Amino acid sequence: MKIAIVIEHFNPARGGAETYTAALVVWLRSRGHEVTVFTQDWAAEPMGVTLVAVPVKGISAARRYLSFSTEASQLVSEGGFDVVHSMARILRQKVFHPHGGVLKASLEQSLQSSRSGLERGLRRAARWLNTKQDILLELENIIYTEEPPPRLIAVSEMVARDMVDHYGVDEARIDVIYNGVDTGRFKPENRDSFREDLRGELGIAPDETVFLLVAHNYRLKGAEVFIRVLSELKERGRKGLRGVIVGSESGEFGVYPKLAEKMGLADEVIFHDAVGDIERFYAAADVYLHPTFYDPMSLVVLEALASGLPVVTTRYNGCAEIMSEGAEGFAVTEPRDIEGFVRVIETVLDPSRREEMGRAARELALQFPLERNFEAVAQVHEKAAGEPLPPMSITRAE
Repeated sequence: MKIAIVIEHFNPARGGAETYTAALVVWLRSRGHEVTVFTQDWAAEPMGVTLVAVPVKGISAARRYLSFSTEASQLVSEGGFDVVHSMARILRQKVFHPHGGVLKASLEQSLQSSRSGLERGLRRAARWLNTKQDILLELENIIYTEEPPPRLIAVSEMVARDMVDHYGVDEARIDVIYNGVDTGRFKPENRDSFREDLRGELGIAPDETVFLLVAHNYRLKGAEVFIRVLSELKERGRKGLRGVIVGSESGEFGVYPKLAEKMGLADEVIFHDAVGDIERFYAAADVYLHPTFYDPMSLVVLEALASGLPVVTTRYNGCAEIMSEGAEGFAVTEPRDIEGFVRVIETVLDPSRREEMGRAARELALQFPLERNFEAVAQVHEKAAGEPLPPMSITRAE
């Protein structure tokens, strides 16, 4: 099959969607498909895969994204592809695979991460000035309201519901395919290789209990809640607890170090830049705490589960759908429910219970290998291959 893959940046170092796409491309090529990647830039060059640079014009982020969308749409329409599978919001595709979920839903939940009604009001007002956001919403609207829309891959049932609730998409066009994880790279055995050395590098004692959060968007992923939960545990007399937050790409951590200091956790919470060997950090941790306000299906949670870590997250994470409450971890209903987080975390502070949950976490992750995900995606490609490429609605996006 002749397959086009579209993604804005083909660079695994940028995040989960990019890492996933690079692995999918390699897998498709290994199955004998002819694969062409349309992208703005790249760091990886898989053997036998054609990379096409999409020309991008404009100075503002808004104009550059619209330029990428329209240019990529034009290029894929000229290639005679059996399948056009896009991770980005473009105007012509047979398969749309939004790893970030439905933007409308994400924006609604992002407002809930504000600490006060005033802050929510200011952020809501600021959205009117965000022209890139307006363009992304318009492109999203075009994709979901085409008749018929492209084949849609939702990474969780939560995302599928958002597609239906916000845009009235026909459920028959949606395939729910849960994310997969590299269970060979992320595994409990990494503790033997990395735990002692990394804890030494970070200044963490062997007997301290470490809570980990891996994120780029600290606000949306609940960094504030993470810090407040640790503060509350300290207030209740729990000792020997450390927090590690990994993910800054620029060495900037926003207001969060000051918040930790204000709450008496300057020495207990460590902030670390994004890394390429994140498996070392899972190996050094004891509990993965991910109090997210919106996550379609968190890849880092899957990595933590595969690494044998109990996970505490929220119901706004698609990963909660595959977890059994109290078995591999817990999903708190509301991200700002500090008491709810503290209550379940008290459970995982018991080393024997934590070990039991870690074993269950690993067993769950083994049910979601990358191969399973790729096979399901290939089935969607088979369905999409016989369908026409939707018309290019450039005028609606300009």
